[in-house]
Amino acid sequence: MVFIINSDDFEVPIPHLSPPLNRKIKLSGFPTFYSESGEYLQPVNLWLNFLVNVRRAKNINSNVRAIKRYWNFLESNNLSWDHFPKQKSLKPTYRFKNDDLLLSARNGALQLSTAATYISHIVGFYKWAGHEGLIQFSEDSKPFEMELVQISNSGPLRFINRNLFVSSTDLRIRNPRKNFEQQLCPFTKDEIRTFFQIIRSFTDEFLLHQLLQFQCGLRMEEACFYPLDLVFNPSASETRFDVEIGPHLGIPTKYGKIRTIEVPASLMKKMYLYSISSRRATRQKKQPDTKTLLLNQRGLPMTPINVTQHYVKARKEYKEVTGRSLNHRPHDARATYGTYRLASLLEHLQPLDAMTLVMGWMGHRHESTTWRYLRYLNKEKLNSNAISMMDIFLEEALGGHDE
Repeated sequence: MVFIINSDDFEVPIPHLSPPLNRKIKLSGFPTFYSESGEYLQPVNLWLNFLVNVRRAKNINSNVRAIKRYWNFLESNNLSWDHFPKQKSLKPTYRFKNDDLLLSARNGALQLSTAATYISHIVGFYKWAGHEGLIQFSEDSKPFEMELVQISNSGPLRFINRNLFVSSTDLRIRNPRKNFEQQLCPFTKDEIRTFFQIIRSFTDEFLLHQLLQFQCGLRMEEACFYPLDLVFNPSASETRFDVEIGPHLGIPTKYGKIRTIEVPASLMKKMYLYSISSRRATRQKKQPDTKTLLLNQRGLPMTPINVTQHYVKARKEYKEVTGRSLNHRPHDARATYGTYRLASLLEHLQPLDAMTLVMGWMGHRHESTTWRYLRYLNKEKLNSNAISMMDIFLEEALGGHDE
């Protein structure tokens, strides 16, 4: 597994000046990649430096997640980033697309749109590496095939030329566009009860991860990196707590956005009991510097791969128990929180006020995303009175309150 160290800003001499001047250029720091053995991953770091200090990209979080996932895949499968067998199915880029991204999308562990974004970043990395001469391509050794793709012209001259041709690669992942309300797939009350009754016997880490998604609306990776410093023993008088999250606390939020989430007191209590448990202490000893709450067996932060493995097992047991398939992705836990929480707020607040609160808690970038939750509720005529009781029936499913 690769690991990342966020480098500080640094200075370099101004090149190609004669005679040399006693001046330097100040450059911004960037996430610096190292292999599991501690090797400095030069091609990745040069690319990230290019994005930050040459292209001046405002946000490279998505690029970092994509290249981290790709490099972990390469190391896990003993693949080289710059070796491309002639047979397409053996090339590391196609294997990453088929064996990791598309497989995760089919299992519900990854949004198809996210998979499409990740593979586009990997293509961008290879195009840059080829342009900079870090890798040589030939007809028999190349990471992908270039092709022309026809798209509809939506610009002002569409009546003159309805179709355009753009350069693309055969690595692209097609993401069929769906109506947002069709994509939104919250759990029903019965599904939540049964799901949590099943995962009560799973690991403490997976259970807490799912509660962070269902009760706080965190994305999968955000829940994995929830910091230990944000856990405390709640007072008996409080019911919910406002907690600020963001990259400054080690949580990889989308777009690097800092936002405030709400954490129910019951969940904070569960996290606190886990934080002082002997189970976590044993895992912490393996990696004393780890700052996240949820740790895997190696003492490292819980990963989306860990979550996916448990989720696949839970879906299998759900079908054995109910005779029905659980047609949800892990991301639907977040949609469940947003839908249920909005419905409960609408019992007491005007729609605009309720939408503003949910938008802030979920970290939606655009108001239109949150408004679609309201349209979904109106369309489904969901019982908002029952929705406001989600914390209660979660406690029922988990067997009551903590001792």
